[in-house]
Amino acid sequence: MHTPSLDSTQKPTILVLHGVTMSGRSMLALLGPIADSLRAAGFELVAPDAAGRMSKEQVAGLVSWARSTYAKVGQDADAAFCEGVFWQGGEHGDWFDAVTDPASGEKTYRALAPSLERVRAATSGRRVVGVLGFSQGCAMAAVVSGAAKRGALPFGDTLRFGVYVAGFKPAFARPEIELWPVPDVAGLFAAGTADAIFSDPEGIRALAREFTDPEVHIVEGLQHTMPVSAEWVERITAFATRHG
Repeated sequence: MHTPSLDSTQKPTILVLHGVTMSGRSMLALLGPIADSLRAAGFELVAPDAAGRMSKEQVAGLVSWARSTYAKVGQDADAAFCEGVFWQGGEHGDWFDAVTDPASGEKTYRALAPSLERVRAATSGRRVVGVLGFSQGCAMAAVVSGAAKRGALPFGDTLRFGVYVAGFKPAFARPEIELWPVPDVAGLFAAGTADAIFSDPEGIRALAREFTDPEVHIVEGLQHTMPVSAEWVERITAFATRHG
């Protein structure tokens, strides 16, 4: 069930969700001028850490995979997966902790339920009007949007928009959560033509199709990161202000 509507005079909050191996702190740093602009427009930003905590071995395995993937398109994964860019203070999170059953092929997101509790705790008492997610956090933002609109999170009545960047449509068998389609959430979707991890823009388009009247942008030359040009800072801030 939805909680009663919060006081409309409360400052509007945007829930910010980080990518895999990242943390809330590093995600806010990655937003850079976007975060500054959103705050100047009157929004509060809250950026919880994922419940799944990655071991050194898990992080090393993902980075090894990323090095190979980035190298195929002439990019350096170590320029992104490093302290001061995707990482801050040795904090590495995973919203999903996905495992696939070898017999059935069914996927389980072992960290999703506790990650949703992290979101619930971080947003308690806040008037959440928007969600912004990058990479795995983009997929988590879509999960949060669908779950909230179905009453599984307490801000379904106030959630108005989402910004979904460089991610994918999550698909899993467990836990059993109804998500699609996502009603009454204006969505801005962005993917880069030079994204080494999600090179096929059909991934972001598939996610966008679960939303009503989505705004989809395929950004020329954008690698696997947030678009922080002056044009994009203005576009994201205007979108949030218009819908929030």
